[in-house]
Amino acid sequence: MGERFFRQVIGALHEAQATGLVSDKGRDVLGGLSGRATVGALQRFVGLFGGRSDICYLEVGVFQGLSLLSVAIEHPDFACFGVDNFSILDPKGENLGIVQERTARLKATNATLINMDFEAALERIDTLTGGRKVAVYFIDGAHDYRSQLMGLLLIKPHLAEQAVIVVDDANYPDVRQSTRDFLVSHPEFKMVFEAYSAGHPANLDDATRTACEAGFLNGVNVLVKDVGRVLPEMLPPVPASRHLYVNEWLVHRHRLAELAPEAMDLAQAALDGGDLAPATARIRAVYAADKASFDARFPDRNVHSAELTPGRFTDWG
Repeated sequence: MGERFFRQVIGALHEAQATGLVSDKGRDVLGGLSGRATVGALQRFVGLFGGRSDICYLEVGVFQGLSLLSVAIEHPDFACFGVDNFSILDPKGENLGIVQERTARLKATNATLINMDFEAALERIDTLTGGRKVAVYFIDGAHDYRSQLMGLLLIKPHLAEQAVIVVDDANYPDVRQSTRDFLVSHPEFKMVFEAYSAGHPANLDDATRTACEAGFLNGVNVLVKDVGRVLPEMLPPVPASRHLYVNEWLVHRHRLAELAPEAMDLAQAALDGGDLAPATARIRAVYAADKASFDARFPDRNVHSAELTPGRFTDWG
């Protein structure tokens, strides 16, 4: 039974790679940041489950609703859930309204938006989905290592007996690293497909970017639940050096840790010999917004442990 399902998953990926979306429903309403082959694969994966009421489609990272609503309108009798608190990639605070407006226009009554932090949602996802197990799971939220890994770990107890996981934006090395770490520590899951492009679509020439938009955009890793250990091991490639992860620790303990993105922009401007004023203004503004917190810290080795207990036992016994 498992082998048949795995072949169906791989067949769906071949079809998505060859032809993209299952149909063009919603094309006049939907737009966003997903490859057509990626969305087409999600649509086909849901189609493998035949409209069952005890399972569902779930995604983390809704953005403007392209993948969630493309799946929902293609399978109107299948429960679809999307988790997002719209805290990133939404500078004007518009995305929640866009998703709601698109859902109404498409009459996608089977699509439910869970407006929550993804970790808080996943910790109680069984109640939020009405007790349904997750058969198709799409991870497209924050792409830092920890968020990616927690997205995989927290969903484990809530997956259906047969389940597919699609990890988006796998071009990023920290995304691949989290997938690899999950796979090597959980051998009951296997990767069946990976696809990458030469760079982020924002950095590609027009022709290459167009090809990526027709395909898997910024890369994908596709995993299946393989309790019977039928499939061979297949792991995403990762950098040999762990230097960047050590850098994360060095940044986190620094007094100005939250200013890291602005500091990198300032460093880039300095190395390019450009005008430092805009980057300097940005970093000063972020610093000023929380100056009291920054000034209360040490220059380095901040461990944020002052309020923690010097010793505590479990309540057991």
